[in-house]
Amino acid sequence: MRGLSYLSRFWKREDANATVEFVIVFPIILIVFIAAFETAMLLTRQVMLEKALDGAVRYMRLTSGLSVSHDAIRTNICDNTPLIPDCGNALLLDLRVIDQTTYALPDYQTLCIDRSGTVTPANTFNPGAENQLMLVRACAAVDRILPISGLGLELTRDDTGAVHLMAATIFVNEPD
Repeated sequence: MRGLSYLSRFWKREDANATVEFVIVFPIILIVFIAAFETAMLLTRQVMLEKALDGAVRYMRLTSGLSVSHDAIRTNICDNTPLIPDCGNALLLDLRVIDQTTYALPDYQTLCIDRSGTVTPANTFNPGAENQLMLVRACAAVDRILPISGLGLELTRDDTGAVHLMAATIFVNEPD
């Protein structure tokens, strides 16, 4: 009988209420904070990739006699995008001429590279000629900070778990 009395008093005690509330609420607040941080970091990486791509295109347009190569443009972009880890291996570029009779653009979501080096689909790198309308796209594969957060579960990713950041811009090749 004495044990039952002790158990009854244990359930009626209220000195651990704050601890119980903390244990219930703290993980939720922590996940919301980490999801917000992850969102901010991915958006910052996206903005920096777009800005670096625009800077590389500006450099290509304003520099006369420049021989355009995939590696040179990628190096220019990676130098201006410090938040993309292993940028030299994680970034892929696609440069192609836009047909000015149809203005048909390739599917925006299909260009990217996975960690094994496979490009889906095979990209082109055609610097074009004078007065041609050009499309340049960049794709970078980056890791999520916390894969189990709400944002991490909803993002499109490849088989390795990397999230693809995409940026694109259109420009006209200036005459010399």
